[in-house]
Amino acid sequence: MSKDAIVLTGIKETLKALGTFDKAAVKEFNKVINKELNSAKNEAQANVTSTPPLSGWSTQPAVKPRSRGGLGWPAWDQSVIKSGISVTKSEGKVRKDYTTSAGSLRNKAAAGVIYEVVGRNNKSAGKNKFISNLSRKDTQYMPSRLIWNVVDKNRARIVANVSKALEDAKATLQKNLQKERG
Repeated sequence: MSKDAIVLTGIKETLKALGTFDKAAVKEFNKVINKELNSAKNEAQANVTSTPPLSGWSTQPAVKPRSRGGLGWPAWDQSVIKSGISVTKSEGKVRKDYTTSAGSLRNKAAAGVIYEVVGRNNKSAGKNKFISNLSRKDTQYMPSRLIWNVVDKNRARIVANVSKALEDAKATLQKNLQKERG
């Protein structure tokens, strides 16, 4: 799994300033962000299988669905896991050193989160039977399995498209600022 998120700096300020001059340029930037986020979301959702990745993973709902742990928690339900993978544009803390305002993908389903990240920080993952049984054979990006797998696989394209959109927005802003100065 990628240790680094795609980090853009100055995006909120650039878009706010650009919005005073050219709302169409802001819409174009947001269109690129939304396209990349939705493309990654759809691809991640397509990676969710109808059968659990482990033979003993329960497919029946938990006896007490509102509590963690216990018999049947978390159940593997393809529709719940797929709907748990979502796009958000709300500003929030991603890591302790930066926040997100452009957008992010989230996995809200408990079973989906477990499948996505189990073994991520385990240095002896190859020796752990649980983690090796979860490993997907169709990807080189392990232990990334859903969202991070898609982001890792498409990183070059995503970075190029988003960087180009941000540079275009900055160039449009600079052009408008030059016009205003005379």
